[in-house]
Amino acid sequence: MTPAANLGSDTDDERAHLAHQYSDAEKLRIRIESHRRYSERDGDFFDWMLPHIAPEPDLELLDVGCGPGPYHSRLAATGMQVVGVDQSAGMALEVLAQARRLRLDVAAIRSDAAYLPFAAASFDRVMANHMLYYVKDQQSVLGDMRRLLRPGGRIVLATNAADSYAALSMLHESAARALGYVPAARDAASFTLSDLPLVRSVFPSAVLHVRDDAFVFPDALSAIEYYASGPVDVLTPRVVDGSHRQPLITAVRREIESIIEREGAFRVAKSAGCFVATI
Repeated sequence: MTPAANLGSDTDDERAHLAHQYSDAEKLRIRIESHRRYSERDGDFFDWMLPHIAPEPDLELLDVGCGPGPYHSRLAATGMQVVGVDQSAGMALEVLAQARRLRLDVAAIRSDAAYLPFAAASFDRVMANHMLYYVKDQQSVLGDMRRLLRPGGRIVLATNAADSYAALSMLHESAARALGYVPAARDAASFTLSDLPLVRSVFPSAVLHVRDDAFVFPDALSAIEYYASGPVDVLTPRVVDGSHRQPLITAVRREIESIIEREGAFRVAKSAGCFVATI
């Protein structure tokens, strides 16, 4: 059994996990780089998303849960004015640093998605990319996003398919149980491309767009780098001292090496997409 002293409490578990994952841009940078290098499909998700956002010069866009702003240079290049919001001070600072470095028309503030500090009808576009699965009251947050849109405005909500990353998740869960840990439900499972009814409860015109893709990791090291950037920590309660990481990485790496030896690569389906609605 895992020593109780190493475990976080259930009450602070989720917030502490988010703070750990998004305290700076490094873990997210690793995941973005993995998508760029090992995706089965040509082109990147950001370029696929851009037409769905429908950027136009001088339109104002709010990026909720913006992370380090991977869309911002593309959006600013179209003449849009971008405001990023993230609950992590590290992420907001990263956005501002990027804006200064690249001379982008981008602002950023630190704020929780549940408390968006803007007046009604402040934006022409609102987007929330791979973040709604972290939100407790998703319908309330969606309603607040609708409040912020001007008439004729558009919302774009990106997320994963329900079965995305299942191949890696199964290895993690099996290794965790074998080592005496309890694997947690994946955050992403709480808001997927299957949630069109929820989105339409707030945005009746919402349409779903899907982009099928997969990781194809040629070696165990490339897959483990991605695994260590976040999935390794998906345990309940959260292990606060990091003592779980090396045993899990070792066990999962061994399984990935076996798969690659048999199949030539480790393939992890990761279809994603977005909901788009105009009000």
